[in-house]
Order: sequence, then C-alpha cells, then structure tokens
Amino acid sequence: MTMELESQVVVVETTTTRAASAAHVRTTVALRLLAFAASLAAAVVIATNRQDRWGITVTFKMFAVWEAFVAINFACAAYALLTAVFVKRLVSKHWLHHMDQFTVNLQAASTAGAGAVGSVAMWGNEPSGWYAVCRLYRLYCDRGAISLALAFVAFVALGVASSLSRFPRAPPPAPR
Repeated sequence: MTMELESQVVVVETTTTRAASAAHVRTTVALRLLAFAASLAAAVVIATNRQDRWGITVTFKMFAVWEAFVAINFACAAYALLTAVFVKRLVSKHWLHHMDQFTVNLQAASTAGAGAVGSVAMWGNEPSGWYAVCRLYRLYCDRGAISLALAFVAFVALGVASSLSRFPRAPPPAPR
C-alpha cells in the first residue's frame, strides 16, 4: 500500500508565452532609442567639457569618476542601440531582462558617482578641505549638470525598458 501525499503530486504547469504586440515592440524600441540618445549626449557633453580660467584648464580627465561616467554612458548607449535594433529577436529571450538590469545598475552607479562629485564641486565640503569650485568654473559645472540630467533620463528610459522585458514574450507574428 502506497500513500500519496498532496505534496507529492506532480503539477504540470503549462505557460503560454503571449506574443509581443506591435505596440509593445514600438514602445520598447522608443525607450531604448531614447536611452541611446540621452546616454550618448551625456557622454559627449562631458567628454568635450573643458574650461580655461587663470591658466588652469579643467577637463573631465582630471576626475576618475567623470572618466568612468563617460565610459559607462558610451557602453550604455551602445547596448541600448543594439537592443533597439534587434528587439524583435530579443523580446523572447529570458536573459534580456538580466542584461537590462545590469545596464540600469551601471547607469545608476555612474550617475550617482558623478552627481556626488558634482555636489562637492557645487557646494564644497569645508570640514574635509573641499571648497566649492563651481563659482569659479561655472560653465564647466553647468555642462556637468546638463550631462547628469541626460544620464538620469537614460536611466529612467532603461529602467522602464527593463520592466517591459521582465516577462518575455514570443516574437511578434510575421506580417502577411
């Protein structure tokens, strides 16, 4: 005599993957292209940002966090463009969400780091000996703020695209 417990019953779950609608694909492409444009613009603004004053030239290469910010924004722009181009093929892939999350986290970390340095440059930190330099290099700091705003737009666009990729869908049916 064998006893079967309720917990031993094998439940076969069949999950059907919904096909991605045309609106889903369009929205995903639009968000990824927005992230591409914002991330690329943020990187280019910082990479070309420089100001001369009293014989001292300030560029992004003076700060490691700005170098990382530029590199990560270029990488996020490339990722957003590649996934936007191939979104119809990638919409059914389970790994897409994980890569999206990784990219969103990279974007958030680089934006937060650059924002922290920008905050110290803007307001200073007198107890630790850091003085506000944005009064002297206003143009440089203003461009940095614009770049941070663009990076935040890229972060939000990638975050929403990541939430759309959470539940994979079947590729859209071919047009007839």
